[in-house]
Amino acid sequence: MIKKILASVITVALLLTGCASTEKNTDGDSNAAKGVKEILLWHSMSGTIQEQFNKIVDDFNSSQTEYKVVAENQGTYDESTSKFFNMNGGKGSPAIIQIGEQNLQSIIDSNLIEPMSNLAKDYDYNLENLVPQVLNFYSVDNVLYTMPFNASSPVLYYNVEALKNAGYDKVPETFEEILSAAKKVSDTNNGMKIFSMHAYGYALDQMVTNLGGYISNNDNGRTSRSTEVSYKNEIKTIFTWLSDLIKADSFVNYGTNSQDVVTGFNNGDIAMFITTSALAASIINDAPFEVGVSYLPVSNGLEAQGVYAGGGAFCVSKDLDEDIRKGVMEFLAYATSEEVQANWAGATGYFPINLKAYETETMKKIYSEKPQLKVAADQLLTSKETKVTAGPLLSQLPQLRNDLQAAMEDVLNGGDVDLAIENAIKNTNSAIETANKAVKN
Repeated sequence: MIKKILASVITVALLLTGCASTEKNTDGDSNAAKGVKEILLWHSMSGTIQEQFNKIVDDFNSSQTEYKVVAENQGTYDESTSKFFNMNGGKGSPAIIQIGEQNLQSIIDSNLIEPMSNLAKDYDYNLENLVPQVLNFYSVDNVLYTMPFNASSPVLYYNVEALKNAGYDKVPETFEEILSAAKKVSDTNNGMKIFSMHAYGYALDQMVTNLGGYISNNDNGRTSRSTEVSYKNEIKTIFTWLSDLIKADSFVNYGTNSQDVVTGFNNGDIAMFITTSALAASIINDAPFEVGVSYLPVSNGLEAQGVYAGGGAFCVSKDLDEDIRKGVMEFLAYATSEEVQANWAGATGYFPINLKAYETETMKKIYSEKPQLKVAADQLLTSKETKVTAGPLLSQLPQLRNDLQAAMEDVLNGGDVDLAIENAIKNTNSAIETANKAVKN
């Protein structure tokens, strides 16, 4: 009953319009006849990143003859997870599902997955090889629920030449420094605005984390279940800064379209912007100028706390047949091995989640050629390991981000900062209360 209610709540909360179609497996009978055991994997990778993901799957399948991983795209993380809940472990459910970090509490609540701690113990997988900051996010009460795979966080991208034209050899590191540099950047770069970012709830809650604020109460839901948001002071600092940039005519409003921001950056309309590090490789490669990458900015005099491990992770369905369960762990061990993680990071911008990947010649070569990728990884690796940087744990995190995004849109369109924040808090707290009641029942 809990799982059915949870699935219903999540489906409504996410306002889904439907799930992506899946690719039909036409050689399943042939594989069975050959004694090859198929492992169904649902993922949410797309575009060039999906091409790199498919390569990992294909390489694993070619590396042995006992298993074949069948990877199917199921749309966004939220769409895929909602479908997984609705199937409730029935026929056609995947052995592995990739979730976004925002789905962690919901997937735990569903009781449809087996904790990764169990599999790691049963198959002698050394969890100490994984990045501590990543384990910090996906662990609850010392239980690791997922296998981290594609870790990322928002970073600050900047036009190196534009800043040099304005006399800056070093990127501004605080909100105040960015605002102060706006006029010089504009005067020396044909009217270029200094900053933009699309309305992006994930980036906003990571910026709150970097300022040392909790996203939700009860230590981000880490000591007991989250019942309300806790970001008010930090988000006001961020929104006030954005409002000040707008008033100074130093911000370009691209709404919610991330690609428009990147296009504006490449066209020389803006000098810097914030988005996910997962796109770092393509942003660096595609820009017609040198791109710099820096940590997220903070307020003057405030020590940055760092970021939590955003991105995605693999969950394993519970009650799998032992032969499939073993194959699942073999694939997860392969996908998180040092060389695979190093090549994956270099081709995308995600961080290696395997500590040994950073020691490989492959990773050293990649960081030598694209040192910006190392900066992005270092922001996570140097983050403080606290309950703040463990990141938010609440089932309505997608709703929280949608509400923050709507609030940011209001501010970018000239709305009152305090009112926008109050509306976001009211909407999210109501959704959290409804979701928590459903779980308790």
